[in-house]
Amino acid sequence: MKTASPRKHLFLRVAGFGILAALTAAHAQTAVDITSDSHYHLLLKNDQVRVFEVSLRQPERAMVRHEHNFLVITLTDSDMVMWPEGFSDVQSYRFGVGDVRFFFGGRAIGLRSNLTTEYRNITVEFMDAKVTTYGYQSGSGEWDYGASVVRAPVDPRAKFSNSIDLGAATVSDVQLLQSDTLPKPDKPSAELLVPVTDMDLKAESDIHIRKSPGEVLWLDPGRKADLRNVDTEPARFVVIEIPVKPGD
Repeated sequence: MKTASPRKHLFLRVAGFGILAALTAAHAQTAVDITSDSHYHLLLKNDQVRVFEVSLRQPERAMVRHEHNFLVITLTDSDMVMWPEGFSDVQSYRFGVGDVRFFFGGRAIGLRSNLTTEYRNITVEFMDAKVTTYGYQSGSGEWDYGASVVRAPVDPRAKFSNSIDLGAATVSDVQLLQSDTLPKPDKPSAELLVPVTDMDLKAESDIHIRKSPGEVLWLDPGRKADLRNVDTEPARFVVIEIPVKPGD
């Protein structure tokens, strides 16, 4: 049987060391607090949420520690590598504009973009641990984990409102055509609006909201008028409703 030459053995050893080094580098990346990573920019903070704008370009990467449950709203079509701390950065995921996903906190997650275009998202951390997918599921009649992803619209050109229940909050992906309205909450709730497209909304009162994608807006409880899209173009945005707790 023909044996490999010493030169070939050396090549295989060097190649093996290269692969091992690459994997070790991914494993060795140290997580930092979300407020310390330069790719995460704090937009808003109160006793309910912390909101960050996230942006990365190739070959940048981020590894941040999430102490709280959080929501990610994607603002760009993207192909992202995501991996938990201590694992290799090999698994990629495709996200579209307006993709909304819930994640549990308590661990660090890494991000790296496979595309040359800038990746952007809005990350919303919930200070209340009761904002969760775990709860009573009416469909099964049992306590279990519910949906963590807001389903994509059937017709992206039409009016729609798709939601997930997060216990102490409700998240809705909304699109309004011209003159369509967003009704006021059924019960007193704070609202976080995250535009996915340009947004021009007006109420019967003196409320007039003009925002670009990613320019978040916090509305205190007590909105008494519907918000109407006064633009000729569709307005798509995510609404996070946080009901007022008794005694607040």
